[in-house]
Amino acid sequence: GETEEDFQETLRVVREARFASAYTFQYSIRPGTPAATMPDQIPKEVVQDRYVRLVAELEEISWAENLTKVGSKVEVLVAVGEGRKDSATGRMSGRARDGRLVHFSTNPHVRPGDVIETVITYAAPHHLNADGLLLSHRRTRAGDVWEAGRAVKTPGTLLGLPTVGAPAPLPPVNGCQ
Repeated sequence: GETEEDFQETLRVVREARFASAYTFQYSIRPGTPAATMPDQIPKEVVQDRYVRLVAELEEISWAENLTKVGSKVEVLVAVGEGRKDSATGRMSGRARDGRLVHFSTNPHVRPGDVIETVITYAAPHHLNADGLLLSHRRTRAGDVWEAGRAVKTPGTLLGLPTVGAPAPLPPVNGCQ
C-alpha cells in the first residue's frame, strides 16, 4: 500500500502543480479488481486522514489561484446545466476558458450556449463571481439551438402512430403481481 512518504510525494506534486481544481476520491476496494486482493491494504482511517489532508491542500491552492483572477476580465461560455443560481441573486453560471466555474450577473437576453465577457469580483475555492455588468454578450448558434429547444412547440400530427414511451403495465396473471 501507499506509505506516508508516498503520500507526502503526492502532496509535493500537488503544491508544485498548483491545480486550479481537482477531482479527488478516496480509494475503496472494488470486488473483482486486482487491487482488491493486494496485500498491505491501507486502513480506512488512514485513507480518510490522507483524503482530508489532500483536500485541504487543494482547497488552499485553488482559493489562492482563484484570488489571482479577481479584477481580471474573463470570457465565459454560459452553461445550460448550471443555469440561474437563484431568484435572489439572478445569477447564471458558465465556464471560463480555463474551466473555472463562474457565477455572473445576467440579463434576460443571455442564453446557455452564448459567450459573455465580465470582470471577476470575488473568488472562492470552487468558483468565481462576477457581480458587475457584462462587458459583452455574444449570441451563438449554440444559444440559438438552446432557445429553439425551449420554445413552445405546436402539437404535431401523429398520422395514426401510437404514443412513444413505456407500455402500460399488464394485468396480473393467475393472481401474480
